[in-house]
Amino acid sequence: MMTNDPIGSVEYASSLLRPIRLSFDILFDDDTIHYCLFDLPMAEQPWYGYHQSKLYGSGMLPLSDVAGKENATPEAVAEALCREIGITKSFTIGNVRRNYVDLHIPEFVRRSLIRPNHPVESPSAQRARAYILFADLRGFSTWSLSVNPEQVTRIFEVISERVVQMLIDYHYDYWKLLGDGIMLVWEVTDDETTTADNAIGAAFELHKKYWYYWKEDEAHLPEGFGIAICGGDVVKYASATFFESVVITDYLGPVVNLAARLQSIAKAGQVLVNKQVSKKSRFNGYSFENVSDRLKNELDNLKGIPDSERVIFQVIHKYFGPDWLNFCHTR
Repeated sequence: MMTNDPIGSVEYASSLLRPIRLSFDILFDDDTIHYCLFDLPMAEQPWYGYHQSKLYGSGMLPLSDVAGKENATPEAVAEALCREIGITKSFTIGNVRRNYVDLHIPEFVRRSLIRPNHPVESPSAQRARAYILFADLRGFSTWSLSVNPEQVTRIFEVISERVVQMLIDYHYDYWKLLGDGIMLVWEVTDDETTTADNAIGAAFELHKKYWYYWKEDEAHLPEGFGIAICGGDVVKYASATFFESVVITDYLGPVVNLAARLQSIAKAGQVLVNKQVSKKSRFNGYSFENVSDRLKNELDNLKGIPDSERVIFQVIHKYFGPDWLNFCHTR
């Protein structure tokens, strides 16, 4: 299949430019696996290509039993991959491309407020069901004026590193850093229960990561995150109107406003949610305490909270109770 390497001598000025020797799609009735080979296969060595699909996940599997070895056809590579994964269904091959350079945009960047317009998108707006998380460090603004810039930067790095990792662990669809705050969005595509539990899991992961840092650091730090999660209908828009080379994405709607405002009354260590989140979560490690009466005065002072959304719950984590928090706050 490949006896020469037309792009092997090209010098690439950016790590975001990625040479691709072969790519193709493995087409099933219910799914598509995209396969991509970055390096030429070597004689007597396994094929190492990257595969990605909705049903079968993603990764790089060594394929030793490929008919034709380094000169294999896409069909032979696909057959070897299916054997390795354990797929016995019939398939066809499509979108075969060889020897080209593509712009590699990290997944974390693809899910951000501003991303390169590649592949090219047109402006769009669509309704979606989503879970919105807002988190904010309590007391950060006052604290940041009393310490040196390096300490402020370190907290920002701790937060941003955790947000990057949570893409892998909790599978959010969108992120936005808001100074000392965070906005995360999960769109509902199939199992809404899993979506709700991923959002709650991410909230407690933020608490846990920050408190470990809080405990280990010698300096006085803001106490912790106040977090709120709300589920409901939103409008997702993507605009390439002003800058054709980039796409600006955001989410709008009452549920976004509700999550942002509810976060403002959450105390450090709390996770407040609306009724939709409490109804959909099924993880037995969480319970939900109705705090609507306790927070009545705070809710009265928030603008734009309709009566239908004034039923508020605090999430109680089975393994994240007061004793654990007291331990974290003991120096």
